Amino acid sequence: MKTNPAGRGQQTIPADSATVWNQSKRILFAVARKVRQAVRLKLEGHGRAEAEPEELVNDAFICLMEALPRFNSATSRFTTFVYGLARRRMWLVARAAFYGLSPEQMHRMDTAKRTPRYHRGERSLRVAVVLTKDANERESVRRVDAIRQRLPVKDRRLITMYLQENGNYSAVARRLGRDSGGIRDRYHRLFRRIAATA
Repeated sequence: MKTNPAGRGQQTIPADSATVWNQSKRILFAVARKVRQAVRLKLEGHGRAEAEPEELVNDAFICLMEALPRFNSATSRFTTFVYGLARRRMWLVARAAFYGLSPEQMHRMDTAKRTPRYHRGERSLRVAVVLTKDANERESVRRVDAIRQRLPVKDRRLITMYLQENGNYSAVARRLGRDSGGIRDRYHRLFRRIAATA
């Protein structure tokens, strides 16, 4: 490793992949967990695929090694450099998996400020598939969907997660990093509000 003579304490610049890995792996896995949680919360509906933590970490580590020559220890900390790079890259890769695109395709769409065509607007992928399969859906289904559309965005996401986890409060709580009892109470209040408007 090289030492920065001018800069921030005696910060060292990692010079080999093993050292970089040892200094960055905790940050990479922590960012991967946050990114997966953000995808579940911010992107409505069922995506094409969910990027695994190891996939996100390995991809980001490769990008980190490629970007290492740009690291300037005089202007930033190594941990800050790793975190910023990992967050940007993992968010790109995770969204690409969700939309069924390559990271390169996702990057081009981001640059052009475009959203993948089949996932625009309020309608989730799951709802779009249901409507395509069954144009003559029962009146009760239409009423439930209308109620969901009137809910605030946070409540709609809670309902989506509840359906994704087959009504398992504990699974939803784990995804949100919350206490299962508190999540259960929140759902009960939400369901009472929905019932009052039905």
